[in-house]
Amino acid sequence: MIEDHMTQWFGLPVEEYAPGAGYDKVVHRLGFTYDDESFTPQVLADYLDDPRAASLVAIILGAPGESGETFDEVIKILVERAPKLGNLRGIFLGDVTQEECEISWIEQGDVGLILAAYPKLEEFRVRGGSSLVLTPCAHPALKRLYIETGGLPSAVLHGIAACSFPELEHLELWLGDSNYGWDGTIADVKPLLGLGLFPKLKSLALKNSEIQDDIAEAMASAAIVGQLEYLDMSDGTMSDVGAEHLLASESIRGLSGLDLHRNYLTDATIPRLKELCYRVDVSAQETGDEDDRYVAVGE
Repeated sequence: MIEDHMTQWFGLPVEEYAPGAGYDKVVHRLGFTYDDESFTPQVLADYLDDPRAASLVAIILGAPGESGETFDEVIKILVERAPKLGNLRGIFLGDVTQEECEISWIEQGDVGLILAAYPKLEEFRVRGGSSLVLTPCAHPALKRLYIETGGLPSAVLHGIAACSFPELEHLELWLGDSNYGWDGTIADVKPLLGLGLFPKLKSLALKNSEIQDDIAEAMASAAIVGQLEYLDMSDGTMSDVGAEHLLASESIRGLSGLDLHRNYLTDATIPRLKELCYRVDVSAQETGDEDDRYVAVGE
C-alpha cells in the first residue's frame, strides 16, 4: 500500500502548494485531492509561468484531476515550460496515495516527452502504468529513474532499452500483475540486463512482479550483475524455485546488498539466502500455493 506522499526531496521539504506560497528552499506538490479540488492544469501553468519558477529544483505532481483524467495536459504544460526551468533536477509525476486513487487507475501519458525536454534532469519518478508510454530518447544527465506500477506495459520496457542513459545509477521498475496491466514475459525484461546499456548503473530494482522466479533465473546469469552493488527483487511472487537460481550464482554473491523481502520464500531456504552476500533482506515473507500468490502492489 502507498499511504504517504513524499516529504523531502533534494534535501528540501515538500509542501502542498497554495497560491501565494514562496518558491525558495521548498519543493511544491501540486495536484487534485478530495480535500482540495481547486487544482487544474491551468493552476500548474500559472505556477510555472511565475518568474520565480526559474529557481525551482524539483516539482511533484499529484492527481491531475478526478479519477480517469490523464496526465496528458500536465505533460504538455511541463514540456512547453521547459526552457524556463533550467534549474529543475527532479520531476515526480503521480505522487498519489492509495486513498486518493488506486495505482492501476492512474492514467499516465508519454513520459518520454518530459525526459527529452529536460536534458539536465537528474531524477525522474513516475507512478501509474495505465496509458503509460515512454518514447525513446537520449538523456545525458539522468541518474535515477523510478517507474512504480501495479502493471507495467511491456512496451515501456522496450522504450527504456532503446534509450541512452549514460549517467544512470539507479533504475527501479515495479512490473506488477497481469490483471492490472502487466503484459510481458521475461523476454521483455532481458534486454535491460546486458552490458553497455547503462554503463554507470549500480542499483537495480525489478520488483513487485508476478514473474519474480523468472527474473531471479535471468539475474543469476545476467551480465549486468557484475557491475551492480545492489539488487532489489522484493514485493513479488518469488518462491524457492527462483531462490535456488540465486543460490547457484557466483555473480549474485558479489553484490553488497540483495533485497528479497515480501516474497514467498520458505523457512528452509531463508537461512541459506542470508549467506549470499553482505546484506540480504528476506523479511516479511508471505505463504501461499502457487495459484494464490500475488504481488504487493497491484490494483
